[in-house]
Amino acid sequence: MNWDDARFFLAVARAGTLRQAARELHVDQATVGRRISALEHALNSKLFIRTPKHFTLSLLGEQLLTDAVAMECAAQAINRKAANGDDRLQGTVSIVTTDTLAEGFVLPALKLLRQQHPNISYSVATSINITNMAHHDADLAIRGNRPENEELIVKRLATINMGLYASHEYIALRGVPQLGEHFRGHDLLLFPQQDVPRHWQSLCGEMLVQPNVVLQSNSQILLRSATQKGLGIALLSCFLADNDEDFVRIWPERQEPVDIWLVLHPDVQRAARVRAVINSLEDTFQAQCRIRRPDTAN
Repeated sequence: MNWDDARFFLAVARAGTLRQAARELHVDQATVGRRISALEHALNSKLFIRTPKHFTLSLLGEQLLTDAVAMECAAQAINRKAANGDDRLQGTVSIVTTDTLAEGFVLPALKLLRQQHPNISYSVATSINITNMAHHDADLAIRGNRPENEELIVKRLATINMGLYASHEYIALRGVPQLGEHFRGHDLLLFPQQDVPRHWQSLCGEMLVQPNVVLQSNSQILLRSATQKGLGIALLSCFLADNDEDFVRIWPERQEPVDIWLVLHPDVQRAARVRAVINSLEDTFQAQCRIRRPDTAN
């Protein structure tokens, strides 16, 4: 199996359908089907068990999966090392972050960078989960979770604060929650428990006891919108909510600090376009946090 065959094999194994694999490979579905059939013919064995709706790995397919992933990692390592020696201020830098960090910090940094280096372009994906930086799913990740992978370069960019907010409409109807009552009689808007379990245990130091969670979302932008519409109380980033006239800050003396981390693979750290993005991000986080002290940064 050569690497080009492995690409198609891995895409179908991960997607489970020819259509989704074709979409990820940017080819048509018939091409994927032909490549898989040709590979199986060359190996004289079936790699997938086919059903009308799904492709499942055969026993041989499962045995080859680890080797195909190793080929993928080797190919990505070659690309990273080649890119690391690139001193041109052009090309694409891929960034994974959260929607709120993108709005508050990443986009302002990229706006400044566009003025300095107009030949650099960007791919920005938003997710609350840590991307697989070891497999080079992105050049940079910016998030509030510090990864444990020792292969990665990790740097703290800033510390921001989160606080509790509700709309004027909600407060008029339900009142302000009382300290020590564990939000009894109040509606909460939270990240899903599997994503941020600590928020289901306490919010700004107030313990939760059988919380009435009326809405869960992995998007803080959506939680902010739900708060504006009076659905309940949410823990939001202060840099997003403090200047919003629609919100009432609950227990303003209480806050939750969150460290923001820059994560990158060592193979790309010296590429000129990546360094330019890192420098702009560092400057933007430092400048924004200075402006917002003491509410959003330590």
